[in-house]
Amino acid sequence: MSNTILSSNANSSLINTLLGSESVKNPNIYSTEEITPPYAATWQRCDPTTGDALAGRTQVFNVMKYGYLQQALLCWEKEFTVAVAPNQTKKLSSANDVIRCIDNIELMASGRVVSTLNADDLYAQFSDLSEADSIPVRASALDARTVSVPPAADGGVAITKKTEKYCLPIVFPQFESVDTQLNCQFLEGISFRVKWGKIDNFDGTDATAAAIPANSMYMRFRYKAFPEEQVSEVLSANFDQPELAQLTSRWYSEAPISFTTGAAETTKDVTVELKNTDCVQDLFAMGYVAAAAEAYVPQRITNIKLEASGQTIFEMSEEELLYARLGEHGWSCSQSVDASGGASRVAKIQNGLYTWYKLSNTMSLRELNAPKVVVSFADLAVNTTYVCRVSEKCSAIFSTTSATGRYNVALSN
Repeated sequence: MSNTILSSNANSSLINTLLGSESVKNPNIYSTEEITPPYAATWQRCDPTTGDALAGRTQVFNVMKYGYLQQALLCWEKEFTVAVAPNQTKKLSSANDVIRCIDNIELMASGRVVSTLNADDLYAQFSDLSEADSIPVRASALDARTVSVPPAADGGVAITKKTEKYCLPIVFPQFESVDTQLNCQFLEGISFRVKWGKIDNFDGTDATAAAIPANSMYMRFRYKAFPEEQVSEVLSANFDQPELAQLTSRWYSEAPISFTTGAAETTKDVTVELKNTDCVQDLFAMGYVAAAAEAYVPQRITNIKLEASGQTIFEMSEEELLYARLGEHGWSCSQSVDASGGASRVAKIQNGLYTWYKLSNTMSLRELNAPKVVVSFADLAVNTTYVCRVSEKCSAIFSTTSATGRYNVALSN
């Protein structure tokens, strides 16, 4: 039968044209694909150089002068006051409590801020993850927390305190590509500065108080280190010129817009004027209750529109937004299917294709006249103050001075 198929193929003009193409490669001809030189992967704990976590206080975490920084995790504990008797389950915190805990996180080089992620930028990142990528983030950070005590017959004993641990991935755009990971051994001193937000939130249904214990905050860094001959090869290839320029991204947050619903008002159209002039890859819009003591729950968005220079550049309804994340294969990629924390209610305007490993498109806002985003909210509570935020992922070129290892933003538009 295979001979019949092959004979038929031999008489096909299309197949013969394909066989004559330079792109044809038989996968059964063995060849070694591109591989990375073996390296040493290490994980190190980093304690803050300054005080405890208090609302509005900053803490600095200094990165070692060692290898390439591949991953950064921010970890802390939170102690809840709650009375739980045997055979009971009580609520401790609402979903997304960690987003209220963080005000912003800054990536610094020799004490200079080179990139910033605020709480809304972090949530925009998490909302854009696929189901598989979002599972560890939900489990270690975003999910609501509860506590259960077994029945007394099984050894359950009443408690009044419960400590929960949180682990939040801090992914600056430099970490999204192997090409742009920070060479901490060569660069000037790299550090992270964390500014804490509302750290004492709790679910008032059962818990009565919450606090972050002293000295429970730390960061866990993953480094990779090459042998000396590979290090020399990298340095000679990357720094043979006065400066190394690397294309990556950074985040920008527009000024928040506060609005209050009326006595019978459950829908609202909110306009956010875009002041940023950078080249934008993606825009994310969200809205939530303004009071920091309330749970961070994004509100339902029924329509989003981008206007500039008298034209409507982008407009999508709630249903159409499900297809906003267009992939390279022509199909749209889904967000996490778990909507308990409201991540699926973050609206995304995607200029390129859904990909993490390369730049597929970017749009300069510099020459656009009066650009603005109009967000339509629904299912709002009456007589309540909300905040609408727009976060933008922007293209940027970072440069490293070959002589000194100085690292900074070289060009953003």
